[in-house]
Amino acid sequence: MQQRETTASPKLLLSTASQQLRQIVIDKPRLTIGRRPYNDIMLDDLTVSGEHALLLTRAGASVIEDLRSRNGTLVNDEPVIQRALLDGDRIEIGIYRLQYVIEPLIPEGDRPPEWACVEALSGDAIGKVIAIDRAIVSLSNASGQVAVIARRKNGFFITHLEGTTFPLVNGESTGLISRLLRDDDLIELAGTIFRFSYAPPS
Repeated sequence: MQQRETTASPKLLLSTASQQLRQIVIDKPRLTIGRRPYNDIMLDDLTVSGEHALLLTRAGASVIEDLRSRNGTLVNDEPVIQRALLDGDRIEIGIYRLQYVIEPLIPEGDRPPEWACVEALSGDAIGKVIAIDRAIVSLSNASGQVAVIARRKNGFFITHLEGTTFPLVNGESTGLISRLLRDDDLIELAGTIFRFSYAPPS
């Protein structure tokens, strides 16, 4: 019997305080981060040093290393020189945030559809349907709680982004890690309830 691959696939969700920008697949053992255009991840802002940080990845595990940058590198609000990353860690470089997420591998036959949506079941936006039709879609409420739902090849994952409390999925806190969503899961953001679905609401 063929053994299934178990190595996870790490990614970065790049954002600023005002918007989610893109998803970055960590597909090289060494990724340079900085303002200059030759970096693997170019962050074009004066708050970022020319060669700011280095991301080293081996066997699905990653380490972030600050390259003596002018403004430093933060992980979960703490300045670091070198730090092994865990699923859900937030790297802050200048005005940018890179959320480190690990995508668990799911067998081919278990993969979900390519399309999904969330429907607001409570709050000011009750009845509103948000299509998950891009790589990253933000989910928020009036209290300032923000999560992102990322569409990856192995499914749809929700990750905490902003706010004082973590999202709940079926009553369970996601914490700092990314949580795989299933059809009809209920997501709660500080009292606002959303239903995740693979099919449009009736």
